[in-house]
Amino acid sequence: MAIYLITGADDRLVSARITELVDQLIGTSDRASMYESHDAGAAVADERELAIRNAVVSAETPSLFGDARVVVLRGIHEATVDQLSPLIEYLRNPSESSHLVITTSGKLAKSTTDALKKSGATVFATAPPGRRNELVVWFQEQFTQAGLKLDSDAMNNVIDWLGQDQARLPSLIEVLVSAFGTSKKLLADDIQPFLGEQGSVLPWDLTDAIDRADASTALAMLRRMIRSGEYHPLQVMSLLHNHYVRLLKLDGPDVRDVQQAMTLIGSKSDFQGRKYLELYRRVGSSGVSGAIQLLSRADIDLRGGKDLPEELTMEILVARLSKMGSPTPRSSRKR
Repeated sequence: MAIYLITGADDRLVSARITELVDQLIGTSDRASMYESHDAGAAVADERELAIRNAVVSAETPSLFGDARVVVLRGIHEATVDQLSPLIEYLRNPSESSHLVITTSGKLAKSTTDALKKSGATVFATAPPGRRNELVVWFQEQFTQAGLKLDSDAMNNVIDWLGQDQARLPSLIEVLVSAFGTSKKLLADDIQPFLGEQGSVLPWDLTDAIDRADASTALAMLRRMIRSGEYHPLQVMSLLHNHYVRLLKLDGPDVRDVQQAMTLIGSKSDFQGRKYLELYRRVGSSGVSGAIQLLSRADIDLRGGKDLPEELTMEILVARLSKMGSPTPRSSRKR
């Protein structure tokens, strides 16, 4: 039988993958006689130890009905190496009559990672990639596994609508399969009524829109971040503050190349160094100074300085920052 490791920080995506995998492993057999689930992420140490021992005992014990057992052990990242010792010992010689499904939402100790690797564990990573082209492939794989076919417009609509909240995808897939089955190729008009509230976005979707002076996109990104519940206005404020503080660090020194910019902003990324250097050269010293002043004023307003709704305060700030994202006249830049 096999060992499976499901990884990911979002419990919803991990749970959806567990459900899908367990259903595949059990098939048409009797679930009650085959399936067990244990939680290694329990708050109390004794409960974690007991869960791990019980999971190992279950995996080692052949089913009385002749079918292979399917044992799930959740959240092993919460356990210590000592607590995981029964599992590591089991992985050295896994049972041939059980499937063991393990989940983790965090980094594992090297001893655990090595034991899983030597056992030949199949790894399912549920975390979606960050790059757009890789994200498109990831979404396509999820729909293909469910037997759904979407045209390119429908696929792009789903990706743009869900944004960073890909954990809502399993429920969307379930609804689409229920509504249309798997024989029809779905168009954008087919899926539109099922999309619901827009998901959140990645932080740089907002700052990139501001930096290129695209106020309408920046405001749309801001609203999605706040209305999805992923970001409080003060969290968005902190994000913007950190963005402009990096630019401020380039205001003064005679920064000649990307390596100097990387050092000043505290980044090891050549891409980030080049990005901030080019942005600073475009907006200039006066632009950075003006942005910092706008941030300070909005921060005071958010904390009661003005009797305005928080979202409106942030919209005003983002609109003004976007206007400042336009190239400044050369004479206004610091020489």
